[in-house]
Amino acid sequence: MNKKLLCISTNWPEANATAAGVRIHELLAIFISREFEITFAATSKHLEGQHTLKEKGITTQQILVNDPSFDLLLEEIAPDVVLFDRFISEEQFGWRVRDILPNALTILDTEDLHCLRELREEQNTFYIKQHKDAPYSLFDYVTDLDELNSRGLTKRELASIFRSDLNLVVSSFEMTVLVDHFKVPPHLCLLLPITYPKQHLQAHRASADYHKRSGYFFIGNGLHKPNIDAIKCLYFSIWPLIKKQHKLAEIYIYGAYLPQKIFKLHKPNIGFHIIGQVKDVKTPFTKHRVNLAPLRFGAGIKGKILEGFVYGCPHITTSTGKEGMDYTVNWPGEVANESKEFAQMSVTIYQDKAQWKKLKSEGYKLIDQSFERSVYEIKLFEYLTQISNCLADHRINNFMGSLLQEQQFQASKYMSLWITEKNKNT
Repeated sequence: MNKKLLCISTNWPEANATAAGVRIHELLAIFISREFEITFAATSKHLEGQHTLKEKGITTQQILVNDPSFDLLLEEIAPDVVLFDRFISEEQFGWRVRDILPNALTILDTEDLHCLRELREEQNTFYIKQHKDAPYSLFDYVTDLDELNSRGLTKRELASIFRSDLNLVVSSFEMTVLVDHFKVPPHLCLLLPITYPKQHLQAHRASADYHKRSGYFFIGNGLHKPNIDAIKCLYFSIWPLIKKQHKLAEIYIYGAYLPQKIFKLHKPNIGFHIIGQVKDVKTPFTKHRVNLAPLRFGAGIKGKILEGFVYGCPHITTSTGKEGMDYTVNWPGEVANESKEFAQMSVTIYQDKAQWKKLKSEGYKLIDQSFERSVYEIKLFEYLTQISNCLADHRINNFMGSLLQEQQFQASKYMSLWITEKNKNT
């Protein structure tokens, strides 16, 4: 009999709209390859993304927070493995899973460390307020990890991580943060970045060469604040500097859910084009010559950078943009944390064919060596088999996790039960 996986999320994943959607579809593909029967349950009423799941043979189920109907669903499905898509899902539904299915193995896909992203967003907001003359210029800063320690979001996120049997971490930097800074036991964490099947990587090696591509581009969905900030950074700070050096330059901004304030930046007369959502995410990477990613804050790893490696499109980004992916001494892209330098590098790569081709080739090497799926898939299922075979011992060795499941530390559980009872009487 095939094993069963239940994936719980707040959203229906959209692989052509968000990097988070790409990530969850990747994980589902890994479990499909191992012949798991999969049910995907989400609280979102925005149903985009359901159809793609159903096409893959995945059962979909809309669920409610603070509702006992979820307990009945758990009993009906009786999954062997429960995958939480980000810590919010674990926080809302984890206690119900453990009450109803105490022997189900629980996995938390962190996506990125939300507390880290929130701290950096606040640092970015502070910079904007302090530099009203040039609020969207690039700036360099080092995150003080000690500032995370007292934050409420950090404590909530760490609690979910400790409660889970296994945590999937996409970023090598965030793995270090969890294990070295927060002292999360290494056996609770597995580094599993965004990965690509070997056949997918090989299928796109014939992408257009230097002279067949034109224009700069940026891609990122409008629901993600770092992307909105990066577009403003391009428009107000970097693009004027590029145009001074490259008079005929054109840039194209792609992304689902871009707000109206971004579409107002559509100025063809200065070569700044707001396109919006693209049906096929590979189109910008194979059509244009240089990928610009001036990310001033964020966390996790950046799908827009990895996609560039897949389709052979060189990039310029920031230290934040390449964080957690630098598995090689010679990073196959350019990194700049100051607007003038970023603009200069952008024009240089665009106009220097030899450098462009060199970065393209090195990007292929990095994606092949460090992000090919099969190696990570094997390791993931080795971990899952090992944990399943000694689940009781695994949990005994996670004392903090068992402590956080005690009644006095389960405020979210009892608040949820109170809301459930309250709803019955209304």
